[in-house]
Amino acid sequence: MIKLLLLVAALIAGIVVGPMLAGNQGYVLISAANQTIEMSLTTLILLVVVLFGVFFLVETILKRLLSAGSSTRGWFSGRKVRKARVQTSNGLMKVIEGDWKQAEKLVVKSAKHSDTPLLNYLAAAQAAQGQGNATLRDEYLQQAAELDDNSLAVALTRAKLQYRQAQYEQALATLQDIKQNNNRNPILLALLKDCYIQLEDWQPLLSLLPQLEKTSVLTAQQVTELELQAECGLMAHIGQHSGSDGLMGHWNALSRKAKQRPELICCFVKEMIKRKADSEAYTVLCDSLKKQTDPRLISLVAELNLPDVHPAIVRLQDLLRFDSSNPATHSALGQLFIQEQKWEEAKTHFEQAIKLGPTVSDYAYLVEVLDKLNDNQGAADVSRQALTLALPAKS
Repeated sequence: MIKLLLLVAALIAGIVVGPMLAGNQGYVLISAANQTIEMSLTTLILLVVVLFGVFFLVETILKRLLSAGSSTRGWFSGRKVRKARVQTSNGLMKVIEGDWKQAEKLVVKSAKHSDTPLLNYLAAAQAAQGQGNATLRDEYLQQAAELDDNSLAVALTRAKLQYRQAQYEQALATLQDIKQNNNRNPILLALLKDCYIQLEDWQPLLSLLPQLEKTSVLTAQQVTELELQAECGLMAHIGQHSGSDGLMGHWNALSRKAKQRPELICCFVKEMIKRKADSEAYTVLCDSLKKQTDPRLISLVAELNLPDVHPAIVRLQDLLRFDSSNPATHSALGQLFIQEQKWEEAKTHFEQAIKLGPTVSDYAYLVEVLDKLNDNQGAADVSRQALTLALPAKS
């Protein structure tokens, strides 16, 4: 605009001043090397004005041409972006459908012009793993990380894919690298839980349980069940590496509340039985039976290999004085009397156990006892009853 104004002003000046100089045009001589140019002052002024006009005209034309080129490039660039969006969308649909090969082709091809290249490479990593190519998967994950090295999405995707590939240790390492800054992320915590379970890494899992409940990853009931699994798993691990002494030390270190849980008592006793520490297990079991008469605990008494079963018999007989209708107590007593070859006493308790709550195992024990008593007819009758119990009921 300023240049146009200057040109107009120059033209006006020429029109005004031209006539004034008509009678006194002056003289201009330009000499360069061996060339000379002669003209009047008026002609020089008009020439300068014309040259300025030509210059402005050429400049305007060039600007319009360049602007048109930029618009053309912008149109082509926009077309590529639009095409990339469509390909990315189709690629993500293929990922959902499980068409891994086509999905990889679409998301990788459109990554360069995509609005969300990070998403493209994460989808490509999933597609590569779907085709069983872990090496290519890691390459795509690396490309995603180069776009955003601190992305939580990249780390979680890496951990998920590693977990699905049964690379539990690698997945755990990936999660531990980002846990400090994302210790309330529910997806991260759920993946950590799953990795600990697969690796049977029970102690860290126990430490993680309060956080899993606090962030609503697990309900209180689920936490209780998983805590039992972890505690029993930890006992098995200690038993394998430290034997019965290690198990006893671990049991003594548990809280009073934990020692009162029948499920944990059962785990402890069974692990001690595996390590031939039946007498020590009986001591713990006997103390527990003073406070509760859980059928699972009572049944374990008969599984112990004790040098003298008489104290156990006396303890169970004491329990019957308080609760004579517990079939587990009668069954356990019957099994202990079998060990002492007291067949009549065993028969009495197995018959009572079956009366209160019939089980196939008690029927089998009773058949064994009747055979020892040479009651073949009785054994046959009981066998038929057991068969009736074992067969599914007709609808």
